[in-house]
Amino acid sequence: MQNEKLMILKMLENGQITADEASRLLQAADSGGGTPPTPPPSQSAPPPVPPPPPAPAGGTRYDSAAPGNNGRPPTSGAAPSTMEDLGRKFESFARDMAPKVQKFAESAVGAIVGVTDKVSDAFSSPGSGTGAGHPAPTHGSQMHRPSSPSPVATAAGGVTVVNIEKLVEAGTHNELSISGLNGEVRIKGYNGDKITARLSYKAKRAGAHIELVKLGGKYFLNYESDEFSQVSIDAYVPERAFGVIKVDSINCVVDCSSLAANDMRIVNANGNVNLSGLSAATLTAENGNGRLAVSNIAADTAAIENINGQLECTELDIANLKLTNYNSPISIIMSGFNRHTDYLWNVETGNAKLSMNMPTMPNLGYHIKAHAAMGEIRLGLTGLQFLINEPSLVEARSVSFDHASKKLKLAAETSNAPLTIS
Repeated sequence: MQNEKLMILKMLENGQITADEASRLLQAADSGGGTPPTPPPSQSAPPPVPPPPPAPAGGTRYDSAAPGNNGRPPTSGAAPSTMEDLGRKFESFARDMAPKVQKFAESAVGAIVGVTDKVSDAFSSPGSGTGAGHPAPTHGSQMHRPSSPSPVATAAGGVTVVNIEKLVEAGTHNELSISGLNGEVRIKGYNGDKITARLSYKAKRAGAHIELVKLGGKYFLNYESDEFSQVSIDAYVPERAFGVIKVDSINCVVDCSSLAANDMRIVNANGNVNLSGLSAATLTAENGNGRLAVSNIAADTAAIENINGQLECTELDIANLKLTNYNSPISIIMSGFNRHTDYLWNVETGNAKLSMNMPTMPNLGYHIKAHAAMGEIRLGLTGLQFLINEPSLVEARSVSFDHASKKLKLAAETSNAPLTIS
């Protein structure tokens, strides 16, 4: 039997039979079907069967119409019924194995793809390079373009620090625009003609570009916010060189002081804001989720708004003022009104206390309308005549209002908390 197996394997190696045929022959040899049964002595042997034609290269080909085959495949010495059973078993085995082989192949391919994805992710993840043409940034490296100002210091954590100096041409047509990201923005006016700033930033990729640009009369900090995780600026700017000043920041601490412009807009989200010594024809200040403190502000028109943070106001010499806070208190402290003759103020908060400490002056007249829904109004100014005097609704007017050289019309409102004007 061992010799038969060797012969079958040799025939397979020489290409005389196919793998399918070799498998069948090997199984037949194992089951003892490799030698045909010997006929009984009383019976004569069957007539000799002519040999089949030579096998073509690549394996044996069966022709059921060939003489002597009788419609059955050659047996190679095995009983016909045995070979048919073996064939059926092998076909069943092949059918059972096919899905397993397919599943294994798919698993192998999936594993290869998974490894490929991990390798790809390793090359494209932060800190390992960010795509074609960008080398992996080194921790603490100075990331800047040659055209950017030269960095003067680099702190731990990959922060690049750059000093900036740019001359500002005289004229009220100039515009300054500064934006911060996850850091600090400090802008202070001074008596000079240059912007002198210290810029600190963290770039997400090597080669990310940031610079202070001058385009005509516009001076602005130019960068793509999605390429940086932090941008901070500490700047001294000419205090009266700009007609427009804009500060837009996210997740920053903002401090602007000693600045004058026709139009001033300061917007921040998620951080404390401090504004002091500002002068503008029109002022807009907005903040959210942080304390907003404004002091010594002079303006014709101003809209100051905060959300979810205390709003603290001191010395607001503003003719037309809209002061709004949501879900946090408002406090106002005033010692006088100097710049304007007529003042119109609208002050409103919700679900929080509203307190105003107002001056009493011989030439200043008040007309006050106060409403505290679900709260109590406390009005402590002297020289008032009450038109309506209820716990949650008050309207009062100075006796000398018509003859006062300065007049303040004040509408104040809060809810679920006391309102105090004294």
